[in-house]
Formats: sequence, structure tokens, C-alpha cells
Amino acid sequence: MADAITLKELCEELKLDPRLTRMKLREAAKNDPALAAIHKPRTQWRWLIGSAEDESIRKALA
Repeated sequence: MADAITLKELCEELKLDPRLTRMKLREAAKNDPALAAIHKPRTQWRWLIGSAEDESIRKALA
């Protein structure tokens, strides 16, 4: 089974504030349909490690 990562875990790894990170991802998702497709409203940000979603999220946070 592939490993999944949550936004909380990613924030701990990168030493980011989870609240600000969520805000940044929501803003980025407005301009990127692929990023918007990763997260459904009122659900946890979760994706597979090493997947295309993982790369998109890390790129948006860079």
C-alpha cells in the first residue's frame, strides 16, 4: 500500500504554519484546476507521497 501524507504532516516536515499553508493552497487552487481537483471542500488535505499531487502541492508552496 502506498503511503499517504496529510497537510499537517507536510507542514511539520517543512516547518510551515498549517493555517497559512491552507490559505496559500486555496488561493493557488483558484488558478490551477489540477490543484483544485486534489482537495474537496470540508475534507482533509491528503495525497500520496511522490504522486503528481504531491509535486503540485510542494510546487505551490515553494
